[in-house]
Amino acid sequence: MPEGSALERKLKREVSARKAAEALLEQKSLELFTANQQLEVALKQVEERSQDSFKRLELQERVEKILIHFGRTFLRTNPDDVLVLDLVRQLNAISDQLECEITLPNDLLASLTFGHYGNSQSITDGEGELNQIAIAIEVEQLAIGTLEVTVCDNSYDSEFVTSQMSLVCELISSALSRQMMNKRLIASKERAEASERSTREFLAMINHELRTPLNGLLGSVELLADTDLSEPQKDLHHNLSQSGQLLRAIINDLLDYSKINAGMLELIKSEFAWSTLEKTLRSIFEYKADEKQIGFNINASCLEGMVIHADLERLTQVFVNLIGNAIKFTHHGQVDVNIQLEQQQFVFEVKDTGIGISEQAQERLFQPFIQVDRSSSRNYEGTGLGLAICKKLIEVMGGEIQLSSELGVGTRFEVRLPLPVKKIQQSVQHATQHDEESTDYSMLDVLVVDDIKLNQVIITKMLHKLGITADLAVNGLEAVQHASAKQYDIIFMDCRMPVMDGFEATKQLRDANYSQPIVALTAGTTLEERQTCFDVGMDDILSKPYTANDLKQTLSKWGLR
Repeated sequence: MPEGSALERKLKREVSARKAAEALLEQKSLELFTANQQLEVALKQVEERSQDSFKRLELQERVEKILIHFGRTFLRTNPDDVLVLDLVRQLNAISDQLECEITLPNDLLASLTFGHYGNSQSITDGEGELNQIAIAIEVEQLAIGTLEVTVCDNSYDSEFVTSQMSLVCELISSALSRQMMNKRLIASKERAEASERSTREFLAMINHELRTPLNGLLGSVELLADTDLSEPQKDLHHNLSQSGQLLRAIINDLLDYSKINAGMLELIKSEFAWSTLEKTLRSIFEYKADEKQIGFNINASCLEGMVIHADLERLTQVFVNLIGNAIKFTHHGQVDVNIQLEQQQFVFEVKDTGIGISEQAQERLFQPFIQVDRSSSRNYEGTGLGLAICKKLIEVMGGEIQLSSELGVGTRFEVRLPLPVKKIQQSVQHATQHDEESTDYSMLDVLVVDDIKLNQVIITKMLHKLGITADLAVNGLEAVQHASAKQYDIIFMDCRMPVMDGFEATKQLRDANYSQPIVALTAGTTLEERQTCFDVGMDDILSKPYTANDLKQTLSKWGLR
């Protein structure tokens, strides 16, 4: 019995152990099955994530290619309907699960007229709900349009699609902003050009309107000097002559200041003897200095028999302004003009013993419209432009001006200009003078074309002094008729006239093979106006106001060829 009980107990233990092993095996099998299930789920998730990553990467690469292509295109070409439609087409070609449409205002740019760009076709492939994404297209921080994207919810992450399509919107915004900026720049340039044209036209008109009557005034004064005048009349004539010359200087200042601001100031260089300029300065200022009982001296012995290559009118203007100021502010003593030649430089000083200029006033003396009031009651009148114009003219001529002054002692201006100066051979000079004195102009046939009666009187009387009786025409049409019927030795042609101006008349004559000299009578002083004269076929220019000597030199040059 005891042995049988032991066997039974052993048997029970073995059965119990087998059952425990089977339970453990079943548990482990269940755990393994569960683990396999989890692994399959994980693998499926990894596979899905890999597919999503691949699709994201593919979308990103295609968007980048589109951005590069259209980025280069928009740098070369402005956005238009065709380009925007092509952009939408390429965006839609990225995937069947994605569709794009662009909306832009059709009045934003002239090249964009459609307003809506896209096929509006629904997505047919794929499963899942459709997600609508709208991204604003901004120009200068204002939303002016939208990029609408329709995407299957299970195909792409909406946040990722939004980030990629935002780059496309930025590209469109940059292209539109650049084109709108260019459009504004073009409009601004056109306005500036229109303003410049208006300024040039106004200056040309006002230049003509001021210089034309000035020509009549100064011409009449010059002709009056050849008449029999009493002593009181001679005084009045001198006053008139002096006032006319000063008026000419003021008009030059006003017009030149406007030209400087308009960028139209140009130098018209020629060769002239110093004696010509000195004669002008003495005629203007000697009488004024005598009136004030002060000395006026011009010391230029180094320029005897010399010619200067410069713009005579501009150089005269500088001298007139500096000397005029010196005499105006000098009540005792004298005004000296000293000229020297130093190493290819034309150096002159204007020194006075006047009331002087304070250091504070010197700092702003060359500013426009500054009239330093050097008296308590403002006894000195003026435009305040003279010194400003002087400085500008000197700078245009490549020179410099310096000032030194002391109150109650006087003022000294020194000007240095790089002007070519050369000596005239005495034999040539004497021959020229002899030729001018012995020349007979009376055999010349001259036609004067001018619509203003006063100008006709001035030039015909100047010509009459040379023994010439000129024919007259009042417009370009009459000039063409006269020149077609008679061959003149020289034609003096006014430029601005009714019916037909001098430019058109000259062009018609040259087209008809008229070969005789035609000289422009013009108040225009800009290089552009002068070039127009030569472009239509004129041979030379006689600028208003002109003198009898200017007329004589022109006749010698062209009428006696």
